[in-house]
Amino acid sequence: MSKVERPILMVPGPSEVPAGVLTAVSLHPMPYYGRRWGKIFEEVREMAKKPFGSSGEILLIPAPYSAALEMGIANLVPPDGKLLVIVNGFCGERIVDIAHHLGREVVTVEADYGQIVKPSELKSALQENPDVNLVATMHSETSTGVRNPVKTYGKVVQENSNALFMVDASSSYGGMDLRVDEWSIDYCVGHCGMAISGLTGITPVAVSPRAERIIEDRKWKVAAWFLDLKVWKESIDKWSVLGRPYPTEVPTHTILAFREALRIVLSEGLEKRYERHIKMAAAFREAVRAMGLETVAPDEYASSTITVIKVPSGMPKKLIQEMLHRFNILLARGMGKLENTTVRVGHMGMTANIPYLVYTITGLAYTLRKLGFEADEGTALEAFYSSLGTLP
Repeated sequence: MSKVERPILMVPGPSEVPAGVLTAVSLHPMPYYGRRWGKIFEEVREMAKKPFGSSGEILLIPAPYSAALEMGIANLVPPDGKLLVIVNGFCGERIVDIAHHLGREVVTVEADYGQIVKPSELKSALQENPDVNLVATMHSETSTGVRNPVKTYGKVVQENSNALFMVDASSSYGGMDLRVDEWSIDYCVGHCGMAISGLTGITPVAVSPRAERIIEDRKWKVAAWFLDLKVWKESIDKWSVLGRPYPTEVPTHTILAFREALRIVLSEGLEKRYERHIKMAAAFREAVRAMGLETVAPDEYASSTITVIKVPSGMPKKLIQEMLHRFNILLARGMGKLENTTVRVGHMGMTANIPYLVYTITGLAYTLRKLGFEADEGTALEAFYSSLGTLP
């Protein structure tokens, strides 16, 4: 790939954006109400269901995805209730922090960074805490590149408790297989600026019929207006006919960009898209190992959208700076316990393609050598192409 003036976003969000998505943002402003807009909004909601694998309610929250997580906990866990969080990385820890800020009781079942919580451990935790209202987990743990076995977790939750199941799918939505209905997920948070290759500014959320019933029958009040899902439900019921099925303003440009991103995703085909991400991620991990480095996540549980690479302590900052300076490639530092010993690479949406990854591998090998680490570009690229079964 040739250099461009702006950095190439090989980070786990925001991701590179197709030209058509940027064009959608440049359109003339539209009112966020009325029959014409209402038709567009409903079209986007229907399209957004497909990457979720959901047939239920889809909300488009005009806020960052962290607010959508907070909304889920605030509405599905009573003030005197209990949340069980599966923690194996920084982002799982953040869910715990959000719950504590809301004053909810939290219990955790934990694994080391780079590992998964075994389903049997989740089962034991549920048996020890039969009063849990909600179980929460990451799908793709953004800090480690681990893909949690959400399908199995959903089955364990369903068979061993009456709890609802919440999944943070921010870095997997649109890039990895996700089946809200089949996996018994009650509240699932996506992201527009990661694997979907849209723009950050709204957050898609899938809500199950079971969660809707619990919210409707809820006797306690959420200590917030914007985050109260009852307020959103009332707006949907009352104002949908006016083309405004939400209680507040929404960014029409961002939603139009999301529509174009979804159109591109669905035109490719979800199965084909997911397979592309799997193959590119696996090939990139092989290239990383060929450079003499290790990944945090084992292949068995590796995310298809993020790879977290172990590097010598203290190197991440220099490596990221040199990659940006010499190759105009932006990588991300580690998070939490891995902040000073890892770099994170996003291969999602547009960047889960050969040109982006070859350029990144080339830059990594060169930069590592400059920093005194033996890494051979030719060996790394050979491993990459060998994994794909193609020739350069």
